[in-house]
Amino acid sequence: MTTIATDWGEMAYLDSGDSGCPLLFLHGTGCDASDWMPVIERLPSEQRCIAPDFRGHGRSAVPTQPFTLADLAGDVLCLADFLGIQELVIVGHSLGGMVAMEVARRSSRVAGLVLLEGWTSLSSAGSAFDPGRFYGSLSKTAIAQIQRKSEETRNRFQAEVWHDFWESVKKFDAYTYLQHASIPIYEVFGGMGRNDLTEQKLRIPSNPHIRWVWIPNAGHYLPHECPVEVVEVCVRYLVLN
Repeated sequence: MTTIATDWGEMAYLDSGDSGCPLLFLHGTGCDASDWMPVIERLPSEQRCIAPDFRGHGRSAVPTQPFTLADLAGDVLCLADFLGIQELVIVGHSLGGMVAMEVARRSSRVAGLVLLEGWTSLSSAGSAFDPGRFYGSLSKTAIAQIQRKSEETRNRFQAEVWHDFWESVKKFDAYTYLQHASIPIYEVFGGMGRNDLTEQKLRIPSNPHIRWVWIPNAGHYLPHECPVEVVEVCVRYLVLN
């Protein structure tokens, strides 16, 4: 991994490939850039792929001052500036999808979004699906690894710093952005736990630029559970747009 200096410390990122519109991968809470490798390794080797570690995650420095979800979006834009990227597609999982929408709201350089259970708001996520689908079909070993990494990541932060950050995540709401977005957006969800009210509770507005994708027999951790299907969605975006 490579790092760049920021005002809060070193931010680590992966950067591979040298052609095509860059795909920038943003991980979920408690994960890091390495969780995208099963996806990136299945894409064409020449495809430009970039995957940063958010503050305090993976190999990035742990901030000691308060920060918000909006600050994570600012970090992404700083990385794009540093790398000289004028156009990119963001693939975001969970928290990464929320950050991706904030980046797209703020910058015209985002050509499209692939949101893997990237919630419009946390309040919409909590009751949208039937219980018991969070880890989908992952093995007990895989679940334990995810849980261990998440706990270790959370424990790096001072309690008040994490509290302030998570309050900003809970306040995030992308409904208005999604209403007016004019770039292609794929809203991708695992099909486990889906019920008659799921789509309504997910609060995704009607917009001709938004396409729904349901991956059968999958839960929340789509990059871990079904990287092949995630690659198919990414390639579909690159071909059709």
